[in-house]
Amino acid sequence: KEKPMLDQGLDSFSYYMHWRHAGQKIDALLDHVGRLGLTALQININGPRLRALSGTTTEHFNRVGARARGMGIALEVASGGTEPSKLNLVMELARQLGAEVVRITVNQRGSEEVIARAAADLRQVAPDFEAANIALAVENHEDLTASQVVDLIQRIDSPAVGAVYDSGNSIPFYQDPVEEARLLAPYVRTTHIKDHILVREGDAVWSVGTPLGQGRIPLPEIVEVLRTAPHLTRLMTQVTYGYAVRMPSAPA
Repeated sequence: KEKPMLDQGLDSFSYYMHWRHAGQKIDALLDHVGRLGLTALQININGPRLRALSGTTTEHFNRVGARARGMGIALEVASGGTEPSKLNLVMELARQLGAEVVRITVNQRGSEEVIARAAADLRQVAPDFEAANIALAVENHEDLTASQVVDLIQRIDSPAVGAVYDSGNSIPFYQDPVEEARLLAPYVRTTHIKDHILVREGDAVWSVGTPLGQGRIPLPEIVEVLRTAPHLTRLMTQVTYGYAVRMPSAPA
């Protein structure tokens, strides 16, 4: 039986400039997602007043969750770090919102020590996420390669723990984003689909976000790989036009 078409959603980080200059309100984001005809919103909570969530009370979380459900918009939460005490709070926030996925990052460059510590942290909270029916998804951020994310997930061995596939974050590791998608496809719970291009400035090379389709990332191939990923029901777009990260020296 052929898998149904994936739904489409938006990551609030797509409007990160608003955080810096104009602020960002959750109701305006929900309205925008609705106008675009999308069916999901990932809410980044890394910042003051939980950033894009723009509120900190149980009443606020319940109201936002109810409004999103009324609009037919599924919610995800984007957090960072693996500390169990923090993740327990994030899980409760997600539960009150009715969110289906919590995205996390390790926030340290991948090494055996970092991966072992993250695995120990996530083993502590995985049973609670499983009981709450909330997926805990580790991103191939600018700290872990896809193979390191798979290693971490396999060490935890919990049905609640999966991956976030980001189509741009393999570039600073000099990895093929299509191959990274293939590695993560069996585990992926959500995505950041974005486009980048490499730009040279003097002696520096930067990976720079572009509008979708104007960069060099082979998005059609990536989407085809992810289309049959067993745990994935939607593609989340993260527009990073204007974002840039300096490329490290190429490996020998």
